[in-house]
Amino acid sequence: MIVKYKITKIRPVFCDVRGTITDLLNGKLEHVGLITTKKGSVRGCHMHKKSKQFTFVFSGCFRVDLAKRPGIKARRITLVKNSMIEIDPRVIHRFQALADGVLVDMISTSRRDNLYEKDVFRFQFKNGCFLPLRPGA
Repeated sequence: MIVKYKITKIRPVFCDVRGTITDLLNGKLEHVGLITTKKGSVRGCHMHKKSKQFTFVFSGCFRVDLAKRPGIKARRITLVKNSMIEIDPRVIHRFQALADGVLVDMISTSRRDNLYEKDVFRFQFKNGCFLPLRPGA
């Protein structure tokens, strides 16, 4: 089974003496968040049942693990500054900061009224695989 994601190196679309304009995304979103992360910290370790997620690396470097289903070896990639990953619904993912960093997270479902949490299924990560959380874990 193929894990669906896309990595894009973001480049300016306009440049003049004042600076640049860079389009991060053109499309419908309901949530945009700014996430600061300390080196070694893990973010995510979940999947979204219906939402599509776009994560832009504003600074730092992140190791990303992705899998289509639990129990199989995750695919590991590295994202660097000015890269963006697009993660389809039902792809399990986690981000580990290899350096202090800042992410811009853009998701098709709002965090308002607990909609985000209703769309998330959480996992644990062990020996390179995502596994369902045990009750009480």
